[in-house]
Amino acid sequence: MRKNLTLLCALLVVVGALCSCRPYAGHRFYPGTPHFARTHPDHVMLIKRRPDRNHIELGNVWIRPEPWMDRYFVEYKLRKKAARMGADAVVINEDKYFRNRVAYRYYRRGTMIYQERFIGGVAIRFQ
Repeated sequence: MRKNLTLLCALLVVVGALCSCRPYAGHRFYPGTPHFARTHPDHVMLIKRRPDRNHIELGNVWIRPEPWMDRYFVEYKLRKKAARMGADAVVINEDKYFRNRVAYRYYRRGTMIYQERFIGGVAIRFQ
């Protein structure tokens, strides 16, 4: 009986650890999209509207910024994810806050309550 309880506790710890490791940034190709060689993150532009130039939409990129992330870190992560896809630019089409508040614990600073944020866009490659 005690062995089963110990095994159950160990399983709960592992499942909890895996659930807490959600990715805060990512990318996903659209089906049937051509794949290109990676580009350098510094050459990827962040824009707010679709350009007039001919382009191919490669897929989505997103990030869920934490309170400690500044603007430059968030922009770099979006550029880095798009660069992995071979993109020349990211069209930011979603920047929203969620209604639910989240507690974030700082070491020696206490707890901070903030609204979770989501920034998403479409990675494009110019023709």
